[in-house]
Amino acid sequence: MSKTKACIEAYHEMEERYAMLEIKFFNKDQSSQINSAVVNAIKEFEVSPDIMIEHDNDNKNEGIYIIEFHDDYDKESGEFFEKIIKDLNIGHCSMG
Repeated sequence: MSKTKACIEAYHEMEERYAMLEIKFFNKDQSSQINSAVVNAIKEFEVSPDIMIEHDNDNKNEGIYIIEFHDDYDKESGEFFEKIIKDLNIGHCSMG
């Protein structure tokens, strides 16, 4: 029986000057892809978001990559998040 590889999932939330993108990964390869996409976007947009990575307690290869902008007055997060989503070929991003 073959195990189906889960797709990367994304969730976006924003308020007045706060924006967050959570990207759920299911294996080391996906985690590495997310890291590369985020590093490239940081270089391109020259921004400094807060980044946290939370691993699943039962499976350390799974987790969530959390990217936050806390004082996003100029709304830099929008294009930054779009680039990451596009680079990762994420077809749907849930909004909160």
